[in-house]
Amino acid sequence: MLVANWELKKILVDNGSSADILYYHAFKQMMIGDDRLRPANSNLFSFSGEIVKVEGPIELPVLVGEPPCQAFAMVNVLVVRATSVYNTILRQPGQNLIRVVAVVYHQKMKFITSDGVGEVIGDQP
Repeated sequence: MLVANWELKKILVDNGSSADILYYHAFKQMMIGDDRLRPANSNLFSFSGEIVKVEGPIELPVLVGEPPCQAFAMVNVLVVRATSVYNTILRQPGQNLIRVVAVVYHQKMKFITSDGVGEVIGDQP
């Protein structure tokens, strides 16, 4: 998945949550300045129940798939400073913008494009 022209791997596709997440360590690797983050005075609860500070929301371009079957959307993500093995979590809002159907059992995402059905296959050992 390309986010702001940066190839991100280690993506968690989560069908049950309501906010797309970009972890701060990945955000810094993308060389986007903190000044692009909008102010945020909120926190999130992590999977373990701890409170995680939101650094700020930002709208970023997201591209999934391989040519010619690619989908593009401007996705609002929350940048959070927390420890994670993932770089980003693509949740319901982002999936809806890309028009993704995620099949967890098969580790696949499919989406409709003007050139046919695109597909992303997970690579989890």
